Amino acid sequence: MKKPINGKSLRFRINLWYTILMCVLSVALITCVVAAARTAAQSEAQQNLIRSVERNLDEIEVENGILDIESDFAFINGNVYALVFSENGRLLGGTYPEGISFEEPLREGRSDIVDGYYIYDSHIEFSKYEYKIHGVTGEIISSECDGIDSYTPYEGNLNGVGEDCLLSYSQAYEIALEHSNLTGEKTDLIVARSYEYNDEPIYEIEFYCEKKGYEDIWVRGVARATGIDGVWGAVVKIATVLIPLVILLAAAVGGLIAKKAMLPVKQLSEAVSETRSGTDLTRHITVSDSDPALVTLADNFNAMFERLRQSFETERQFTSDVSHELRTPIAVILAECDYQLARNDLSEEDREGIETVRKQANSMKQIVSQLLYFARMEQGKEKPEFENEDLSELVSAVCDDMSSLAEGSVTIEKNIQSNIEMKLDVAMMTRLVTNLVSNAVTYGRENGHVIVSLEKSRDTVRLSVADDGIGIAKEHLEKIWQRFYRVDKARSRESGCSGLGLPMVKQIAVIHGGTVSVKSEEGKGSEFTVEFRSEESF
Repeated sequence: MKKPINGKSLRFRINLWYTILMCVLSVALITCVVAAARTAAQSEAQQNLIRSVERNLDEIEVENGILDIESDFAFINGNVYALVFSENGRLLGGTYPEGISFEEPLREGRSDIVDGYYIYDSHIEFSKYEYKIHGVTGEIISSECDGIDSYTPYEGNLNGVGEDCLLSYSQAYEIALEHSNLTGEKTDLIVARSYEYNDEPIYEIEFYCEKKGYEDIWVRGVARATGIDGVWGAVVKIATVLIPLVILLAAAVGGLIAKKAMLPVKQLSEAVSETRSGTDLTRHITVSDSDPALVTLADNFNAMFERLRQSFETERQFTSDVSHELRTPIAVILAECDYQLARNDLSEEDREGIETVRKQANSMKQIVSQLLYFARMEQGKEKPEFENEDLSELVSAVCDDMSSLAEGSVTIEKNIQSNIEMKLDVAMMTRLVTNLVSNAVTYGRENGHVIVSLEKSRDTVRLSVADDGIGIAKEHLEKIWQRFYRVDKARSRESGCSGLGLPMVKQIAVIHGGTVSVKSEEGKGSEFTVEFRSEESF
């Protein structure tokens, strides 16, 4: 009996692992894309916020001691809101987005996300002084303070005098320092140049000092992180659609790959299965375009089948030769027994001994005959002669013959549908039915019943022989089709059974394109069934 396969097929497992791998890779790839997209969007949003704040810093200056936020200062630039704070955190200009108010302290360079908003803080240190001074009168035309990140000290000659000027560069520089109350403070001159404006000579003096010309001013930029959420939402939507498609595609492609990869294995399995189920061991297994390991496996199977074929041929030839050679001595033994039994001067004891020898010789003759018949069928020498015959009449005749031999110990009941015709070999089919009915009579209970049924449907012709005898235990059911296997060896010897009847039934059924099966329960009886394919179903 073929054992049920509880595990998954190799092809299924290859497909499953391939699909899982592709899904994991797809999820990892999508995750990386999402992370990269989010990071890129986050970086772009933050950079845009920083640029906007830094541009605004350039629009704040202190002119003549007064803080001046120029008109180009962008309090709202797209989704960026700018707010100006004094050094102590007092709001000087700008507003937060509607409904938002942050209590976060000002901190240089901070770039945080708070409640879905980016915050960037930067401040101005008014350490760069810019003066415009009249080159003749020394009058201060304008003074400004700006922030500065880096500078290059002035390396020119301050002793010179500008064109049309009465004052020197150094005098103009001193006037600027004095006006800023920075006389004596360490300063670095950055720019010293002269030019004419409305025909008036002007000195432009710029210098740096650590002492600030005004308190620090802070600019805070605030921008909603909607761009990030939008990118994230879009990617999530794409992933929601893409991942199931990837799974389906991976499963489909994996199935094709697994099918292609397992094709040689399937070919090998089918060839082995066909060889196992048939009687032809000459067939060679071939796997095309396959892995060298499978080719080697196929070659090993072919070598094994060749050895099996040779062994079976040797066994069949041996069986045939032995059966043929035994027929003559058995015939001589039977003839001698008949001759001796014909004598009138035999004692009762001698007659019983000769009868025993004759009985065993007849049993041996039957076994040899069956073995020879088997060998001829397997070697193809016993070729069936199929003719369209009435199976109903054949089965009925066998039942009648067996009823007379049963001598009333078992009642044979017939349930035979009339006029069932099929192509069959009469001798073989007679032997099949005889073996089944004889087996049922032999192992039936005393005064029991044997029911022989024959019926035809559209697809099959079904012959069954049921008895209410001793039955067969489960552990014996698969073995009864083996040659010389006998469930009850003692009873078999008494009844002359050789263990060849049922194997011969199976062989004849196969020759006729049929199948055999058995249902049995120990102590309740057995039912043997032979099914042939009906010609109407062809």
